[in-house]
Amino acid sequence: MSFNSDPLGDDERGWLGGRQPRTNVRRMWFAVLVLIVILIGLWWLIFRGLFNDDKLTKVPSPSTTVAAPATTAAGGGGQFSAADQRVIEDARRAMAAWGEFAVTGDVGKLKDTFWTDGPQYQKLAKEAPALKQKNIGPPPYKFTLTPAQVRDATGGMKIVRGTVRVTRPGEQTQTFRWDIYMKRVPGSNPERWRLWTVAETK
Repeated sequence: MSFNSDPLGDDERGWLGGRQPRTNVRRMWFAVLVLIVILIGLWWLIFRGLFNDDKLTKVPSPSTTVAAPATTAAGGGGQFSAADQRVIEDARRAMAAWGEFAVTGDVGKLKDTFWTDGPQYQKLAKEAPALKQKNIGPPPYKFTLTPAQVRDATGGMKIVRGTVRVTRPGEQTQTFRWDIYMKRVPGSNPERWRLWTVAETK
């Protein structure tokens, strides 16, 4: 009587022993395949991040060099004085010019509503060659300004603080919270303002 608890004979053990290396090879190839899929996924994400920057170039970002605002706020509850309304309307005119510039790269479209020595105009002028090369063409971007507040700033400037929605047919809407710094045109009558710079609302 045999007490051997191994139900496999020598032939069966030999056969299984010969299969083991094949199983290891298959596992190795499966691991390599998974690694390749992961690497392709990472490459795609990096590639997409590097080349999917149209929004940044089509609608240039605001300048961050600004004067510190004063603490006095004008207007409230959506009600603005006639003087504040003039500042808001000139800010809207500047936004409309920005929308035209964003599809043409033509800085001439900014000269009536932006201070040419201001930080924002200087920043956009640097981006103009790239926009001209892209030649996006019409229709222009539409900048819709919804003002929340008009504030006094240093140097006699005014800040129009509010929400700016940037839209264009076929493109995703972009929404910004901006402080739009407006500087008065000396001797203007009626009073006129031009855009000095724009900063994200803190």
